Amino acid sequence: MLRLAVAFCAAAFVIPTSGQDAPSGKPSTGDEPKEVDPVISQLTLAMSAQVIDERTFAIRDSSKGSKLVHLTLGNVGPAPRGSLNDGEYAEKVKVAREALGKLVDRQMIWYKAAPDSVQTANSTDAAPSIIADVWTSHGQHINSFLKKEGHLSDEQAYETDLAKDILTVAAEVEKKESYKKLEEALKESEKAKKEAAKADRAKAQEEESAEVGSFGVPGYLGVSVLLAIGAGVLTNFGRPSNKKVNLNRKKGHFERFWMKLKGA
Repeated sequence: MLRLAVAFCAAAFVIPTSGQDAPSGKPSTGDEPKEVDPVISQLTLAMSAQVIDERTFAIRDSSKGSKLVHLTLGNVGPAPRGSLNDGEYAEKVKVAREALGKLVDRQMIWYKAAPDSVQTANSTDAAPSIIADVWTSHGQHINSFLKKEGHLSDEQAYETDLAKDILTVAAEVEKKESYKKLEEALKESEKAKKEAAKADRAKAQEEESAEVGSFGVPGYLGVSVLLAIGAGVLTNFGRPSNKKVNLNRKKGHFERFWMKLKGA
């Protein structure tokens, strides 16, 4: 029964290799090489053990029967001291060691050994030591991070093109940079729109001022003529009115009073 159960589980997770189920539509022989990230192909995956100091921690080398190997971060120096006294510097070293521990203690890590020219002879050590660039399982470059945070100083002992974040961490950084560039582009676009609107308003004001200035003497003369014509219409151009006066019309009190004053 146990063998049947194992066979069933294995069959359930077998990747289809028939021509019908292959993604490309072509028959699969099962011998096709898998695509490997060119960076990952240069790295070694290992399980970290305890932290030794602020720059060194242990891993178990599976190729040597899980024997302990010490990894020392490459291209980094000790914690920068500056003007700190002994007590303050000891505390800084402790904080740096704790920062390294948060990244590697009992966790899967990637590492790449530095060139042989910078490796130290350690044949007498109980645990061999390797100077290396180290990454978290998500791709954060630990050497660069600890230097950036001020926990370790910078020392360039060898050249490498891999001293950077990789995998998902690199993708997140790239995405943030893309969003930042997009935000800057939107700000520039908004600024350009505001400047264009401001220029349009200034142009409209200039055109309006030009129209008022072009009104000039002819315009004022024209308005004067129109006003004169209107006044002439109201005064019948100085001619007596042809309107007949009804002498039998009953006069009002004010009119009779005015007539008396005129007679006086």
